[in-house]
Amino acid sequence: MLIRMQFRKTRAGRFLSHLDLMHTWERVIRRSQLPLGFTQGFNPHPKMNFASALAVGTTSDAEYMDLEFTEDLTLDQIREALFPAIPPAFEVTDMKIVHDRKVPSLMSIIQRATYTLRLEYVSEVTQAELDKAVEAFWQMEQNLIYRFKKDSKDKKAVNIRPGVYTIALHREEGTDNKHAVLEIVVQSGNDGNIRPEEVAYGLMNAGMPLVQQVVRIHRTGLYALDGDGNMITPLQAVN
Repeated sequence: MLIRMQFRKTRAGRFLSHLDLMHTWERVIRRSQLPLGFTQGFNPHPKMNFASALAVGTTSDAEYMDLEFTEDLTLDQIREALFPAIPPAFEVTDMKIVHDRKVPSLMSIIQRATYTLRLEYVSEVTQAELDKAVEAFWQMEQNLIYRFKKDSKDKKAVNIRPGVYTIALHREEGTDNKHAVLEIVVQSGNDGNIRPEEVAYGLMNAGMPLVQQVVRIHRTGLYALDGDGNMITPLQAVN
């Protein structure tokens, strides 16, 4: 049987790499004694598949995992065995039995991600300054940021503008007027990824006051697109 699960990556687990996350979940399943399936061959691997990898230091409400078990179980049986074995780094929030065994993989269906970032500026900012930067961002045909090439010190220019779909930027009330909250919807998945901090860099390209640091990044959602182009969660994407 196949289970699709949604879980949180909490502050306790924010410094786990994606590889560490996978290994931790494998140990959790082993401790739970649930009948997890394994691939065939000389080096069997657990039948666990994850959605889009999360950067180290980032927390999330919307991580997804597919698990294949060798026996049919109820969701209550899975929860009863699994939950006591889960460390504080994770919190399971939902799960669903997938009846269609030909369902596309999680990684292949993800196309959008939503994030909330907390920004700290070098000096005080006004809401008018933030609004002006957002407006200027939307008017740009190109907004180039630079990424290091894999296994190289060389950089390449990337136009992030087509992969940013919504921006909400608000000065954080009750602080020293040097902080703001940035909420975004960006491209994610096999067709390309926009990193959340890159949107902050892009806003600075558009005239936003200088950011001293990105204090926190939190992923609030991962989404597929339905036939009408509407965002749906991976749980909504299965029967």
